[in-house]
Amino acid sequence: MYRLALVLLAGCASATFVFSASMKGFTAKPDNCPVEVLSSTPSRGFQELGTLDFYTGTEPKSLDAFKKSVAKQACEVGGDAVIAIADDKNQYTKGTVIAYTDTGAAPVRAGTPPEQQHDTELPK
Repeated sequence: MYRLALVLLAGCASATFVFSASMKGFTAKPDNCPVEVLSSTPSRGFQELGTLDFYTGTEPKSLDAFKKSVAKQACEVGGDAVIAIADDKNQYTKGTVIAYTDTGAAPVRAGTPPEQQHDTELPK
């Protein structure tokens, strides 16, 4: 029973990551800001803010566990998303924090369409 308790405690240890900035002058977001975790480079425009490297604790084995470990740090540096990088053991030990450079919204057309003309001709 004692051995099982040790395993459970070790499995609950959260991972800590060290952030290395790629640029200066980013604006922090609230601690609970929405952060996406991606497994590949996004198709929309972004800029790299920095990298996260595993430091201590239990390496995350799922994207959800990775997100729980790095979301607060990503918000602190103004990140919108983190591109997760798995090692050869499928543990997420690295990540790239990014900020989107576009709004991601569909383009809005300028102006309004002309009003439709009603047919006033009577049928014969």
